[in-house]
Amino acid sequence: MLITAEDIADFPDANIAESIQRLPGISIDRDNGEGRSITVRGLGGDFQSVFLNGADAQNISGGNQSDAGANRSRGFDFNTFASELFSGVKITKSVTASNEEGSLGAIIDLITGRPLAYKGDRFAVGAEAEYRENGDSWNPRLTALFSKRLAENFGVLATVAYQDQRQQIDSYRRQPGQFEFAYRNSQHAGVSPNVFGFARPTGTGTGATFGSDPAAYALVTPTTIIPALPQIGRQDLEYDRLGVTFTAQWQPTSRTEIIGDFVYSRYRQESNSQGITTIGLNRNGTNARVAQNTLRALNTANGLADRRALYARCDASASLDCGQALYGNTLVTGTRASYNPFNLDPFDYYNSTVSPGYIPNANSIAYYDELLGRPSTQIRAANVNAAGQADYLVLDNVDWRSFADAQIGQTDFKQATLNVNHEFSDNFRVAVTGGWSKSEFNAEGMLVEFNAIDRDGYVFDERGGGKMPIFNPGFNVADPTQWTLVKGLSTIRYFTNEVNNEFRVGRANFELDLSEQFTLRFGGTYKTFDFDSLTGRRNQGIEAINPTLQEAGLQITQLGQLVGFGQGLNVSAGTPTSFYAPNLDAFRRYFSIDCNCINKWGDYRAQTDGRERNAVRERDMAGFVQMDFDLDLMDRRLRGNVGVRVANTRVDGTGSVGGAANGVLGTVVTARNEYTDVLPAGNLTYEVSDNFQIRAAAAKTMSRPQLSALTPGTTSFPTGLTVGGAAPSITVGNPFLSPFRSTNLDLSFEYYWGTNGFVGLALFQKDISSFPQQVAGEFTLQDIYPQAIIDQILTNVTSATLAQYIRDGGVFAVRQFNDAPGGKIQGLELNVQSNFFFLPGFLERFGVTANYTYIKSELNYLTGTALSTTQGQTGSTAVNDFATAPFLNTSPHSFNATLYYEHGPLKARVSGAYRKEYVNRFPLSSGTCAVGTTTNGGGVCNSPVVADFGYNEDTFNLDFAMSYKLTRAISLSVEGRNLTNTPQYRTMYQANPVSSSYASTGRIVTFGVRANF
Repeated sequence: MLITAEDIADFPDANIAESIQRLPGISIDRDNGEGRSITVRGLGGDFQSVFLNGADAQNISGGNQSDAGANRSRGFDFNTFASELFSGVKITKSVTASNEEGSLGAIIDLITGRPLAYKGDRFAVGAEAEYRENGDSWNPRLTALFSKRLAENFGVLATVAYQDQRQQIDSYRRQPGQFEFAYRNSQHAGVSPNVFGFARPTGTGTGATFGSDPAAYALVTPTTIIPALPQIGRQDLEYDRLGVTFTAQWQPTSRTEIIGDFVYSRYRQESNSQGITTIGLNRNGTNARVAQNTLRALNTANGLADRRALYARCDASASLDCGQALYGNTLVTGTRASYNPFNLDPFDYYNSTVSPGYIPNANSIAYYDELLGRPSTQIRAANVNAAGQADYLVLDNVDWRSFADAQIGQTDFKQATLNVNHEFSDNFRVAVTGGWSKSEFNAEGMLVEFNAIDRDGYVFDERGGGKMPIFNPGFNVADPTQWTLVKGLSTIRYFTNEVNNEFRVGRANFELDLSEQFTLRFGGTYKTFDFDSLTGRRNQGIEAINPTLQEAGLQITQLGQLVGFGQGLNVSAGTPTSFYAPNLDAFRRYFSIDCNCINKWGDYRAQTDGRERNAVRERDMAGFVQMDFDLDLMDRRLRGNVGVRVANTRVDGTGSVGGAANGVLGTVVTARNEYTDVLPAGNLTYEVSDNFQIRAAAAKTMSRPQLSALTPGTTSFPTGLTVGGAAPSITVGNPFLSPFRSTNLDLSFEYYWGTNGFVGLALFQKDISSFPQQVAGEFTLQDIYPQAIIDQILTNVTSATLAQYIRDGGVFAVRQFNDAPGGKIQGLELNVQSNFFFLPGFLERFGVTANYTYIKSELNYLTGTALSTTQGQTGSTAVNDFATAPFLNTSPHSFNATLYYEHGPLKARVSGAYRKEYVNRFPLSSGTCAVGTTTNGGGVCNSPVVADFGYNEDTFNLDFAMSYKLTRAISLSVEGRNLTNTPQYRTMYQANPVSSSYASTGRIVTFGVRANF
């Protein structure tokens, strides 16, 4: 299937992903209202191959929150490219042996312009003004094309596309996760028998963890699902795209063509999300010594340690500064743990008389009760539905966060390719491709917050249905005086993020015509792919240790701003339509939080996360042989091909064993794996009549494992070992993974009529034999690593008992990516295209293109693992639970249709795209045990598996485009996107779906002018 430059220009598409979605079997996943990635026949971006001018390409972008990682998958982020850069897009869904391996779904070829395709010189410019309803902004979009024939057989072509966008997205969100269970991480420390969740009922005791209404409290059991982190917010999004292409095309002889291409793309995005949320419902600050009144004497070292443990604290180390770098090793006068006079340790801030935040307390635990979180939140009223969800809550003593959460990132993509096509003779040809591409993503993220402590009267009510519950904080969230900076709670986070991808490819494909009926094709490819990533984050132990307003000498109005809410949404009654939020620029200005340094206020350095310091290098060699044939069968044409491709892959994965957050780098190790795939393929087309043909295809395909799974590094590794008892545990990647492998079958029927009439029916099946997932097992390190790597690891193991255990081949409890059961995708595509030549008058100038896709899919998903591994055990305790669910991001039903009108200078199109509800997340959370307070070896499970579904609800996007040629050279256009203001609406929980995301990007209207000379 091919989309031409004219098709791309005619449709109202923001980027190349939205142009591709018009084809059958293809749907897009939107981010910030624009297409970002594509799904083909039920398989997402990890399972597609993308080529640009014949060479492999990989391009990525970042996220919308400070801690959002960049795309570290094999998926291509199409939103980084303007659609105007390309002269065509070719989609291959039924592969031949001559097609490059690596795709289970489709091969997508992006093609830039060719100067010799024009009869003469050409110069074209375009200018558009885009109006976005949400944010009330006007945004420019500029394009230019220059094509010059320097000789009859030599030409150059250059294109430039620039777009600058500003928009606002208002949303209600409720984060899915383990914290939605009332008991999770909310056990009241030091209380027996065990108590979980909210403040206990009035009349059962006194103190900060009592006071709930007895009847309401009884309804909310430990395993009740509660809305732990609902929020309302506004995202201010700014991004610009710059794309440049240059092509030189030379035909030195009638048998030779040489094409050189260069492509550059820059995508720069700044996302700043501001909102309010119930941060206190996801915290637990209770302490056993306080509950049991066993704090040790204040004037002792132990007593000081007991009290500092009640708060966030800064303990200096080689990688963490607590003020000593600028102010020396002498304590601030009158304090017991502070070295920075402008940012006191939280214990000193509340309990030292020299502090501006001093609160008298006989036990020197001032403000401890206020920082408890969920265990001090009192339930006044509640309703729990039949699905075990608290759909109505009235709460007192709720702690609130008002936040600004931003990521600023840039992607730079560069590619150079050389394609040579040469005919040695009339029956022998070669096509040679050499290419290089590199994608570099760099970003920094920041989060700052205000807090409001112990506010009463919060109402959450979703009993009335609808896309958004009642979300009433119970106080005036727009009043600046309601908010402040709270020592030990108000967080400042700083992140850095870097991801690089680089391809080098060389390919030579030959064709030899053996006769008029048979052509032999053969060739080979050699390519390398390099991936590396690195993340950094401010030390998490001190993210909540920051200057207060009193320490900084500031007013809250100097650090914040009023933010509106509700554009394009049906806001529920009682929900605020504005709130006061931090101004990120003010925090940068006053505190230099993005300096990546130690400054007057604290340590704001981003420290490398050793777990995320990963790299993968792949070397792929492949060769194929294929026979094409064109025969007569019963006086009708039968054409097709049959062949085999052999691909050898060598993987070098690099990661850190024992790496951790806060600058713990661990031991960097590299492991190598190599595997070979034999991939037969066959395609047949039989022309039953002049206007009816049948196609059939069968192929074995493979897609290489996800990049994040190929590191030999660990995300958890023990630092010591107590002899006897439980075995040590690790979570580790696996460079020795096998690829995803599938057997694909296709059958299609095509009927043509008139000048452009077409109806087609395609049936397809993909039988995926293996789908690697992170499963539990019990292995020695010798089972996981070669001895050379174990020797490296041992050099940095400081525990003698752990080192000896490793040498002796002791068993470990292991969670690692390994082969797991696969799944199956079956479906059909119906495609119709026709103009209305059969209608009278002006109606014959109308036409329609439409396609419908049905997909039935199931995959065995890992929902839970359990390990009870002991040292010296025999046999296995590993349990891996699987459940069947649809492939993610796969709509069972999708439909695209375009009604068009073309006559003389006028062209008009109305396009609709519909996707039925589909699963976008399963499970909602992975874990190590079942939900419950006694399901983790008899104890509480704080890392439960939430084996439930997240959904993207039904969507329908209606777009419009119209152009009119004023002259042969100049045309005007108007386009409208998302004309029905369709919101993004996501839900979660199968038994009774509740809103997890309800967001509006608004309508978009574009006015443009184009000139061609």
